[in-house]
Amino acid sequence: MNRSTLYRKRLVLLSVCLFAAALSSQAHAQDLVVPPQAAPPPMIYIPQETRTQLLSARDEKARTRLTLELAEARLVHAEQQTELKQFNAATADLGVYQALMEDVIQNLYRAGGGGGRSRDLFKRVEQALHKHLSRVEAMRRATPGEFSGNVLALVKHVRELRAEALEAFYSDTIIR
Repeated sequence: MNRSTLYRKRLVLLSVCLFAAALSSQAHAQDLVVPPQAAPPPMIYIPQETRTQLLSARDEKARTRLTLELAEARLVHAEQQTELKQFNAATADLGVYQALMEDVIQNLYRAGGGGGRSRDLFKRVEQALHKHLSRVEAMRRATPGEFSGNVLALVKHVRELRAEALEAFYSDTIIR
């Protein structure tokens, strides 16, 4: 082989390699683009140590008061986590908050169902939910899009729980 043919082959081989390298980096860069996805919904549960605290309450009034204090603590912690931009931890705390509020309403329905003493407790729960609702909505405004769907679902659920607590005042036993 003569020298010019060898030079041409090397030049063609080098240009093919450069072209392949340029295409592979573009294709690889396209694979790295992932569209933003919504965060998974929070786990709605009451931790075991919290559940044992609730079971140790002596009566419904003490249990309701304790549940509202624990829910308030979870809400404060979720607000702090939101300010620190730790949205996964804030969402987890909101899941526990939701479970506590559902539990207190279900427990009051089991205990008294809306009569006498339990009406005062339902009113206390309704007032707490009313105060908490504006705080949860403020958290929703400070939360980025992928997490705000979960917080918006909590806002809707808190509204439903508040309506449920208010419905305990109106039963089928209204005197005409």
